[in-house]
Amino acid sequence: MNFTIEIAQESGDWADHKDIKQPVFLEITEHILSRYPNFAHVQNIELSILLADNTKISALNSEFRGKNKPTNVLSFPDMEINWRDIVEFPVDNEYMYLGDIAFGYQIIADEALDKGVSFEDHFKHLLIHAILHLIGYDHIEDDDAQVMEALEVDILKRFGIASPY
Repeated sequence: MNFTIEIAQESGDWADHKDIKQPVFLEITEHILSRYPNFAHVQNIELSILLADNTKISALNSEFRGKNKPTNVLSFPDMEINWRDIVEFPVDNEYMYLGDIAFGYQIIADEALDKGVSFEDHFKHLLIHAILHLIGYDHIEDDDAQVMEALEVDILKRFGIASPY
């Protein structure tokens, strides 16, 4: 599995967080996808990341979710995958585009402060959450939310981050 992760930074605030770089995205993405055998058959996996400010994330949230306000993270999967079928979904062995993820700096910073956690740990949680959305997990129904949250907690533990729930 080779990863191509394109990162666009549209806000200077992100520069204050030197740990939020390519290796973090690669490590977390690879760890999550390695849990599912089908992804191991894909030679090249691509993902796009946008590190945005409130103006940009608000515009995206308004355009794609009809909510005219900033948010912490948005996920835009390229494929429709149901997490219940994740072991059996067909893959192209050569290439897969997972999708796009956009992060809103100020919301993440405010939430981290409110929760009393580091910006980096909260960001990593949101990255995990977003990647799970790209591969078909959601939290609309209570049962699905419990599954997704338990998985997030397990993955966070691997990175030495306490449960946010």
